[in-house]
Amino acid sequence: MSESTKRIIMLIDDSSTNNILYESILLDEGYEVIICEDAKIALKRLQKDIPDLIILDLMMPGIDGFHFLEKKKEMPGIVDVPVIMLTARVDRESELKAYELGVVGYMVKPVGIAEITEKLKKIFSSK
Repeated sequence: MSESTKRIIMLIDDSSTNNILYESILLDEGYEVIICEDAKIALKRLQKDIPDLIILDLMMPGIDGFHFLEKKKEMPGIVDVPVIMLTARVDRESELKAYELGVVGYMVKPVGIAEITEKLKKIFSSK
């Protein structure tokens, strides 16, 4: 993948450990990564940088993943950016709500390298 065609992924997670882990995986796969340690920072950053995809944690202080998805719907130019919810929540209600709010994938932590890279390839091949 050439520098000009690198896909940009925004990673929104309040865990620096998760950010380091997933950033490493994504960089190894040739993606450019924007890390935001909370949803409020991410919403501000989206006003100037539009990623090709967002990987979003659900349980974060302040604005949680569901609230972020609601806010994202109000942002012109961002509405169509696909979102994968990456969370420790395994309950069916959270998963259904995430899909109702427009996510294209719901993955439960811990997520393996192969699982996340396959999901990204599938999403990007359909775009």
